Amino acid sequence: MTTSFKCACCGAELKYSPGSGSLKCEYCGTEFEAEAVEAMAESAADPGQESINWQHANPEAMENDGSSCTYSCSSCGAQITGDRTLAASFCPYCGNTVVMSDRLEGMLCPDYIIPFKVEKDAAVAKFKDFCKGKPLLPSGFLSSGRIDKIEGLYVPYWLFDAGVKGRVRFRAERVHTRREGNYNVTRTQHFMLYREGAMDFEHVPVDGTSKLGAEVTEAVEPFDMHGATAFAKAYLSGFLADRYDVPQETCKPRADERIRQSITSALADTCRGYVSVRPQQQSITVANGKIAYALLPMWLMTVSYNGKSYTFAMNGQTGKFVGELPVSWAKFWVFFAGITAALTVILTLLMNYFG
Repeated sequence: MTTSFKCACCGAELKYSPGSGSLKCEYCGTEFEAEAVEAMAESAADPGQESINWQHANPEAMENDGSSCTYSCSSCGAQITGDRTLAASFCPYCGNTVVMSDRLEGMLCPDYIIPFKVEKDAAVAKFKDFCKGKPLLPSGFLSSGRIDKIEGLYVPYWLFDAGVKGRVRFRAERVHTRREGNYNVTRTQHFMLYREGAMDFEHVPVDGTSKLGAEVTEAVEPFDMHGATAFAKAYLSGFLADRYDVPQETCKPRADERIRQSITSALADTCRGYVSVRPQQQSITVANGKIAYALLPMWLMTVSYNGKSYTFAMNGQTGKFVGELPVSWAKFWVFFAGITAALTVILTLLMNYFG
């Protein structure tokens, strides 16, 4: 078995320099201590991409006592559950009429639920606040725009708990610039940094529905899980509750990714005094991985304007709003023309001054 050591800066072969007592790259001149090179080789031999061993959730089946029912949307196929007193005449995802099913089948009992904290009237008020201060919003959007539907929906999420240990190798740079005669001389120093640490993660959320994209379910985060409580069907009264259609197994890669990103970012924050810090290799191990099932609150709102429907979502616990507002192109071009005119005036003054 043979081993060769590569320069972390340019990839060329490193050779031991007796004069300096270090390994030197004959191509770019960078020198490395022997201990650092050994650590790099050891890290390179350990890719650290182990599969996380999650302990599967094992929730019990919810007993159908006749107080709940399932609605099946004939348009988008969403499975929505709620109590029988709920006046659910449309699908909150696509607005289509829903059809009641006689009983719940295969519904899993969630471990947790975060009850709604924002009232319906408050949600409408927050929507109006969300629209304020948008210079390109059409003038008549709030006055003529009509809120067609606003419904409180409990969205299914899988929650991932784990203890995580991470070891990450970073490449960092420091840049110094000085003036020498008529030239600016820039010196760039390259560093290889190693960081290790451990973190405990609780309730990392991954949505369990395919009806709302991650751009919505993750955009309304974060939820304060301190407000979560044990599930009780009483919390569903007056609201809709979506049944998960994305199994926990499918959601595990996204949980792995969010955990790895979080611990890598936390370790990167300890690398201070550099102009750039980039992870090059990481080894992440997870222990005691557990998964729970939860229903988290969200307001969904549909607004009609100028023959088009716009959908908005709001965190039913914190009031955080997300959604795409319409743009007035007339205002855009006026705004663009104003900026162009201002820049033209500034450039003319500068040319006259220096001319």
